[in-house]
Amino acid sequence: MSKPTRRQKRLRTSLLFTAGVSMLALSGSLLSEHAASVSEVREISAPLVADIPRFERRLALLTDQIELAELHDATHTGSQEEHINVFVLPEELDFDRLLAAFDVVETELKSQGLLTEISDIALSDPVASSEEGLEERTLSINFAAHEDGAHAILSLVKFAGLLTVGDLLSTSEQRLLLQKTEAENPAGVIAMEQFLSTELLSYARDAKTYEAQLLRSFSSPSFVKTLQDTLQSSSMRDARRVLGGEVGASLQRSGLWPLPLMALGEVEVRAGGASKWFVLSVEIKVYSRIQAL
Repeated sequence: MSKPTRRQKRLRTSLLFTAGVSMLALSGSLLSEHAASVSEVREISAPLVADIPRFERRLALLTDQIELAELHDATHTGSQEEHINVFVLPEELDFDRLLAAFDVVETELKSQGLLTEISDIALSDPVASSEEGLEERTLSINFAAHEDGAHAILSLVKFAGLLTVGDLLSTSEQRLLLQKTEAENPAGVIAMEQFLSTELLSYARDAKTYEAQLLRSFSSPSFVKTLQDTLQSSSMRDARRVLGGEVGASLQRSGLWPLPLMALGEVEVRAGGASKWFVLSVEIKVYSRIQAL
């Protein structure tokens, strides 16, 4: 094989030099692009890295909230279920306890001069309710009362069977409060849920304390207004006025709360012998569970 000539050596050297320069230029371009990519990644990732502690704190907070909520639900749900089975929807209606509750209401309203006459209570035999698994009896009663006394009796029927503040609020009202809570202070969800699960009679007897305790978790005027608007609904005002007064106090002292689930049926109202006095004939549906076989 012949040795390469001097000219071939120079050509080969030139080609290798050109290729090296090209490779060096290409390497420089790639390094530049890499540097730009690294810089871009740093610009994007730096804020994310800085947010990691905040995200971790939020995760830990939410985890604690879930654990507290589960614990609260476990203890509270058991108590509520017991009250429902024993008092609100028993398998066998405790007629003596029901009469005792009406006796307490009669005594208190008469002492306030809001009730004069009241008939004996008549209770029909049970019949199947339109609500599956329930039966109902019709309770009939006649009374002469001032409009405030009549309002108290009819309101108690409306509150009968309710256990918590949340029971008295509509689904849309509860949803609005929880949405406002999450927007204002996610950490306050537990406080809101505890407020909604507060026993209705306890709240009515000391509303300001429970409301102040809840508001410690919130500060924005928007949230405060939403809460105040909700708590000023007619049902909430009636609960504070009736259950927060002597009628509610007597029911609590006598251990007659909660009342069995009731609903107003037919109501006949006639004018009484004086201004703002009326004679009422009222039919009330009283519910109980059908006994298991």
